[in-house]
Amino acid sequence: MTTSLESSTLLADGTKSPICLKAVKSVRFAYTPTSLTVELLETFREMVNEAIRICIDEEIRGRLKLRNRIYKEFQESYGVISHFPYSVAEVAWSTVKKHKRWHRKPNAKRLMMKMDIQSCSLNYSILSLPFRKGERVLIPLRYGDYQRSFLMDTTLKRGSVTVTEDSVIITFTKEIPTKTPLSRLGIDLNEKSAVLSDDSRYDLSEVARLHTGYGVRRSDFYQRHPKDDRLRRKFAGDQREKGRVRQVLHRTAKKIVESAQLKGQSVVLERLKGIRYAHNRGNGKCRGNRRRIAQWPFHILQAFITYKAAWAGVQVEFVSAARTSQTCNRCHYVNRSLKLAERVWLCPNCGATLDRDLNAAVNIERRGRIPCLGEVRPGAQGTDEAVKGNPTTPVILRAEALKLGPPLSDEEPGRTEVKVLGRG
Repeated sequence: MTTSLESSTLLADGTKSPICLKAVKSVRFAYTPTSLTVELLETFREMVNEAIRICIDEEIRGRLKLRNRIYKEFQESYGVISHFPYSVAEVAWSTVKKHKRWHRKPNAKRLMMKMDIQSCSLNYSILSLPFRKGERVLIPLRYGDYQRSFLMDTTLKRGSVTVTEDSVIITFTKEIPTKTPLSRLGIDLNEKSAVLSDDSRYDLSEVARLHTGYGVRRSDFYQRHPKDDRLRRKFAGDQREKGRVRQVLHRTAKKIVESAQLKGQSVVLERLKGIRYAHNRGNGKCRGNRRRIAQWPFHILQAFITYKAAWAGVQVEFVSAARTSQTCNRCHYVNRSLKLAERVWLCPNCGATLDRDLNAAVNIERRGRIPCLGEVRPGAQGTDEAVKGNPTTPVILRAEALKLGPPLSDEEPGRTEVKVLGRG
């Protein structure tokens, strides 16, 4: 799922419309393939591979140039309608770019096709796909209550359709007006837990246990059958481990987003980069440590939180993760000598006892830049103006709301008393 922030527009009365968050979600439907469906997918794959060959041989740069090159030729040689060259060029160009980055020879192996919803028709549970001129392929979809909720929701817009050997993926979009959150929620991700700035903790040890269990099974089979390529292909294509891990991450991300939505919070995540490069061979760590870090699915969990939050109307931002665990959230002292094994440490400057993960989550929350209703910044209306050159320290109040009291006196009817309602 992807998200984008659309700019506000000027209304007729001169006011600006609220900024809308555009959320896109992909929903998977099952179906039973037929001989005509397989023929359609094989034809699309053949067209993609031919487009890739033309793109490489003629050194075509750009999806639009590739589409113009194959537009008439593919309609005449394959007998398909005019929508196919558009989709084929998009898939072929993305494959070429991906394999250039990986330094591999581009080739489409899997059976799949992609079409815009304008080229297809979806009559509740029957998907109609174009093929040759005057010929369409009908695919009855199988679904449950979750998929039915998307089909019955008339407020959702339908996007592209992707067909594989055993499933159909349809994208749905909606626009959600953004609301100013009451507060921010920082999340610190670890190998076996996700710690939030409100001291909530989510256990992720099940993910490490699944990776370890499946790794032991693979190692045992490889030792007993070192030359059996059939087993290697079987384990390489096995999706059970990935499916069970993603299920755990989906449940955790759903709980985090539901809690943030209920409390009116925005989510602040740390920008994690270069972790796996820092744990390559030769860094002094054992093989088990490198394998554990390589299998840590932090990016998948962040992606799940991002798209679920966008669908729920919760804003998400990413901040730098540098020294979030080593910086005291009270006096901002940086303890550069802090070791990874020290889960609780004493600040040498102010003497505060800090939990490593909770301290990092609080620092991540404070690095957020999304404005909140319960936050008072220097220079705001009702406070002293910030003067250039004078040091200022932002004050973060965990306030639920601002309440305006009665005027202080009859002589000054314009002045009111501001009361902050919050915790302690």
